[in-house]
Amino acid sequence: MEFRDVLNKRHSVRNFSEREIPVQVLENIVRAAERAPSWENSQPWNVYIATGDTLKKIKEIWAARYADKVKGSPDMPTGHRTNFSLRSQKSMEDFMGAVAAYSGDPKIAHFLKMNEKLFNAPALVYLTLTKGHTGWPIYDLGGFGLALMLAAKDLGIDSIPAYEIVKFPAELRPLLDVPDDQEIIMGIALGYAAQDNINEFHSTRLPLKDILTIKD
Repeated sequence: MEFRDVLNKRHSVRNFSEREIPVQVLENIVRAAERAPSWENSQPWNVYIATGDTLKKIKEIWAARYADKVKGSPDMPTGHRTNFSLRSQKSMEDFMGAVAAYSGDPKIAHFLKMNEKLFNAPALVYLTLTKGHTGWPIYDLGGFGLALMLAAKDLGIDSIPAYEIVKFPAELRPLLDVPDDQEIIMGIALGYAAQDNINEFHSTRLPLKDILTIKD
């Protein structure tokens, strides 16, 4: 697939089919993502992938936490929306409004239900950093995560990065053998898109004039 096609066709899929991803394919995706740049080639990322029985246990725990209305406690705090810039707050508000309009449901129930189900993904990728990191490794990890999702799309595999995947890190550590010196920063669901109208929704992007400054 041409790079422009990979970039344009990758979008957040919120409901995956039951089709599994072979281990070798998952390894190839991570191997390709390793080409991502990092500060002085520090390569700060660690990758844990849940499939099979481990993934089933995670989904069961998540279902129970949602049923009990347990609040998430991620290793990397999300902050309140008011911590974001006014422009970002407006973008988030417009996004939720667009989802409601697209789905025809102002409560976006199906959209939120997919969060609870961890998008029915056949594989969940967890990206971690060693505790005590500075801002630079977070930047590097973001680049690695994007490279991973683009590598997956190049192989016909869809993705979505989501807070929902990492909101209960204490439950994840024993299941994934994540050491105590690691923070679980981001989760990415991988799989093949199911036949669901929600997967046809594409979020918009800001006009170039709103984000770009070129000085000569």
